[in-house]
Amino acid sequence: MPDHAGARDDKHGEAMEEEIVGAALAAGLDASVVEALTETGALHKREYQLDRWLVNGRSRAPVAVALEMDHRTLSTQRLLLKVPATDDTGTRLIESEYVRHRNAYDEAPAEFAEAHLTRPVREPVRVGKGRFVTFQAIAGDDIESVEVLTALLNSMLGTAAEDATEIACTAGDFAEICGTVVRGVLHSWNGRPRTRPQAFTVAEFLGLHIQHQLEPGGRLHALSMEHRGDQIEIAGEVRPLVNPFALAGGALFGDRRIVRGLVGRTHGDLHTDNVLVRVHPAVDAAAFHLIDLALYEPEGPMTRDPAHLLLYILARRMDTLSAMQREGLLDYVIAPDEHLVGRLPNWLVELITCLDRAFLGWLEGSGLQPEWRRQRLLSLAGCAMLFLGRKSTNSEDRAWFLRLAARAADRFVGMPGLPAPDPAAARSVPVSPPAWRALPDPLPVTWISGLVRPRTAARTALELHLVPFPPVERLAAGRLEALKEGLVAAGREARLFQEDEEVRQDDPGVAAGSSGAGLAVTRTGQRSAWSGLPNDRWGAILDRNDLAVRLRGLLDALLRVPAPESDGFGIALSVETGGLVVSEGPVHTSVRPRLMAAAPRLLADEVLVRHELASRGGAVADELAERLLLAFSQGTEQR
Repeated sequence: MPDHAGARDDKHGEAMEEEIVGAALAAGLDASVVEALTETGALHKREYQLDRWLVNGRSRAPVAVALEMDHRTLSTQRLLLKVPATDDTGTRLIESEYVRHRNAYDEAPAEFAEAHLTRPVREPVRVGKGRFVTFQAIAGDDIESVEVLTALLNSMLGTAAEDATEIACTAGDFAEICGTVVRGVLHSWNGRPRTRPQAFTVAEFLGLHIQHQLEPGGRLHALSMEHRGDQIEIAGEVRPLVNPFALAGGALFGDRRIVRGLVGRTHGDLHTDNVLVRVHPAVDAAAFHLIDLALYEPEGPMTRDPAHLLLYILARRMDTLSAMQREGLLDYVIAPDEHLVGRLPNWLVELITCLDRAFLGWLEGSGLQPEWRRQRLLSLAGCAMLFLGRKSTNSEDRAWFLRLAARAADRFVGMPGLPAPDPAAARSVPVSPPAWRALPDPLPVTWISGLVRPRTAARTALELHLVPFPPVERLAAGRLEALKEGLVAAGREARLFQEDEEVRQDDPGVAAGSSGAGLAVTRTGQRSAWSGLPNDRWGAILDRNDLAVRLRGLLDALLRVPAPESDGFGIALSVETGGLVVSEGPVHTSVRPRLMAAAPRLLADEVLVRHELASRGGAVADELAERLLLAFSQGTEQR
């Protein structure tokens, strides 16, 4: 006989699971997060309901205030629920968001932690490879008494933004709150100023701000490829300035350790969405709470948090400034003690004054003011580059941040007390080469001829393929269809397609530009990119420098493709000759050595982990260029 009771139990269980994550909360989370929370809730008899979203739409990482109802203990607790925007695959678990947050709380003076830091609670919920949902108890214990600092910013400016508040906030109030937060981070969280035992190179110090963003796949890679000299010419500037991208790459000072770093406990992502301020029964600047400590560092650069906070505020509200005010602001941000306020709005003058006053008060009696002045400029340059690469930065404001980064870099290079820059200084290079791992047999590769229709790609093209290893689950056809827009966006961000270039998508997993360049994702998860080679009257040319730059661009595009991630990738590389002669030599040379060797092809018989590709992409591209030229000269399929 059918077990009707068992059927009823199954239906009841399914209904219960559907209720574990409330509809309003589930609507703001991706399916994998909802599934993970549902499984965890079912195991521990907990439910989660949305109280309110805390961070606005500019943040890719959802942060919710949620009510957790525990049916085992018959209790309810209001918690912050944080979901990382991307996974931490390739990052050691001891460096994950959860561990950094836990360390920030545990390593802080107890009084500061209890009063100003959100406390991690519960074990994190695993979503995928290195991706965890975390729960935090709210410092101050009363979410209705606090407000996000962004809302006070908008209230102070009298805007009707969604995240504005009815709480009255004057320019003086807002500046005082920001100054109090910075003073708390400096004095209460860190104590006395201290320097790192070993000085930084300039490239190392800037790297603490922009991380691997200059590498292929990084947000700044394509832009840095457009500006490769030691100097940069920018519209609106009367002379060429020091190129901040080059400075971050090791230009001018090379491996000289000249930055005596002021270091200590740093938030790592200090901005107005990550600061809660008590506003009831009255605004209380001293009662601030820092959230989202996922980028905490115990030995971070101390000038980074204040610089990031300032530039975040400017990026949020640059719309309130006139063209003349924006121009004057460039001078004032770089050197507020040297320039007249002019027509700058009062709230900005008060803000910059309070932030600098907080830092100078912390330094009093230390004699480290010269170090602060130099590192402040580097942090302004580094943070300005960060905002250049962020999608949330308004497109019309990007030129301003590029000018700020270049002015700060230029000013730093001319600071007294530094050694003279050396234009011939070698750029910083990785100490060890990328860790290639050989495979017993090459991975199967779909070459360009199997991806696009004839004449869709350039007749002679350089093609690069990343093959997942170990293999990933085959993509459903619907998933490929969902990738269409992402392919085109990745190609435009990497400058593989120009902004106005026509891009055809005859197949869901292929985007082919009118220039002959293209991107593709196969159902096996293979990522492919190609672009045309330079030609002259004899045919296609393999030029060492051109190949290295071209391969960096292709790798940049591939790492931006929103395809399923893999632990590692086999790398395949070839030249599609289109039946033409291919020769090796400099592009701009009338007489070139002509090598009639077979078209080169590098098989996918070595693997790199994904993290190596992301952090060492430039070195990978340079190595691939050398291997391709070697294979071409030998006329065989070589590694």
